[in-house]
Amino acid sequence: MGVPLARPYAFLPFSMYEIRWHSRAGQGAITVANALCEIIAHEKLEIFSQSFPDFGAEKKGAAVVVFNRFSEEPIEENYHIEHPNVVVFLDTSLINEAELSYEDILKGLEENGNILLNTSQEKTQFSEKFSGTVFHVPGTVIATQEIGRNIPNVPLLGALLKITNLLSIEKFLPALEKYLLESLPPKVVAGNLRAFQRGYDEVRKV
Repeated sequence: MGVPLARPYAFLPFSMYEIRWHSRAGQGAITVANALCEIIAHEKLEIFSQSFPDFGAEKKGAAVVVFNRFSEEPIEENYHIEHPNVVVFLDTSLINEAELSYEDILKGLEENGNILLNTSQEKTQFSEKFSGTVFHVPGTVIATQEIGRNIPNVPLLGALLKITNLLSIEKFLPALEKYLLESLPPKVVAGNLRAFQRGYDEVRKV
């Protein structure tokens, strides 16, 4: 059996689907949030999309929050997402006394929401602290093996596509390849596409 999908976005009139990403600067959350925004908007012409970050200290390793919105109506909101449908968490080391708490990551996430974690662990405290659906994917392991660097954004993007069903992988993957080739050499793109596919295949519901 495959991974049970999170409730897919139905694209109903006046509906809004929102995603909040938590990562460190340099891990590529802004890049994949922008890619997701552009690909969905291009492949689903009736959908309006939005992507924007929130920086703290603008230095590598600092905490970064990025947001995506998708709607069938023009998006007038340009403020932080308070009640995301999905939270994507790229680096669990952010949970510490100086940076973020579990409550910070889960803030606004409804009981029927979903959280996607970059982790190789079988269990985390998120399963105890959150009554919604928790998904794990070993993004760091995948990225290190496929692209040779600890940049887990693309495996997490693959996992996100799997659990949300925002677009079929048959449409998304070629669009992602085209997007990446605009700024990366073919060999690097090939590694990222493998990482994306593995994220899609290896995500699991906890």
